[in-house]
Amino acid sequence: MRVAIIGAGVSGLCAAKELTNAGLSVTLFEKSRGVGGRLSTRYNGPFEYDHGAQYFTATQDRFRELLSEAKKDRAVDRWDGRALYLKKGLLTTDTGGERWVGAPRMNSFAKHLAKGLDIIKLHRVSSLNRDQNGLWTVGFEDSDGGAGQDRSGFDMVICTAPPEQAVKLLPENFKDRELLASAKMNACFALMVGLKSPIDLGWESLRVSDLPVAWLAINSAKPGRANNLGTLVVHAAPEWSNAHAKTNPEDVRAIMMEITAALTRLDLTQPEHISLHRWLYASVETSPEQPFLSDPHKNLFAIGDWCQGGRVEGAAMSGFAVADYILQKR
Repeated sequence: MRVAIIGAGVSGLCAAKELTNAGLSVTLFEKSRGVGGRLSTRYNGPFEYDHGAQYFTATQDRFRELLSEAKKDRAVDRWDGRALYLKKGLLTTDTGGERWVGAPRMNSFAKHLAKGLDIIKLHRVSSLNRDQNGLWTVGFEDSDGGAGQDRSGFDMVICTAPPEQAVKLLPENFKDRELLASAKMNACFALMVGLKSPIDLGWESLRVSDLPVAWLAINSAKPGRANNLGTLVVHAAPEWSNAHAKTNPEDVRAIMMEITAALTRLDLTQPEHISLHRWLYASVETSPEQPFLSDPHKNLFAIGDWCQGGRVEGAAMSGFAVADYILQKR
């Protein structure tokens, strides 16, 4: 049985890992140069930023086991940094479960998951077509008979794209299309600031309420990161990011820098490095609240963190769930 997986984020990697271990032939097609999706690290000279997912928690045994394996491989570590929450001028401890991060950078966890898998990078899937024998052909943007040549002969396809993209890619008669179309994700602006000196503000992460900025983290304070420099990652609030999705990036950056300077009381007038990234699909607004969507008669599946409310653990559990289903049915 041949399986095509669109996207090498956490959900796709976990599904591929389970199916490959069970003896299925699995190929992942990834549009980017690397794996992990929002488990991403941005580089600029000596500065490194986890500008996507900031950390992840583990509440379910199966995901804990996965982290245990990654810990042995030195691909993840606990982040026990000081965490505070600012709401209506009141500063309190930011509660929650234990935090984990990829180490020495966030994409290290994804690279651990990707070991031994067949992953074809820099291939953006643009079409899916099923022949009279029920086999799927995966088409790519700029397919020219070269590196982007269509790949045929897949028994099933698992799509890990965000719902807004998946609904365009999957057939109009996809059985769970209505649920897929109902899922919505929020944008998020990520501001990255590099300073030549380490930063100590009395906290390593600050969650913020009722401001355009929702999260600040001293990235250089995470386990395994270079701590001779200072790196800040600032995420804008979902609603604000959505409302300013088409705003001039320079204006967005200026607003976020002003708020960041006020919250940290740092002199950010001449940072060593500054950049802004917009994640078009970052957090989940509405979710179908089930582990995966499917059309079993067509051997088509849609998975991702958005299936059950978001988070890295949710992405992994979605991948595990669809793999379990396929292996039970084969």
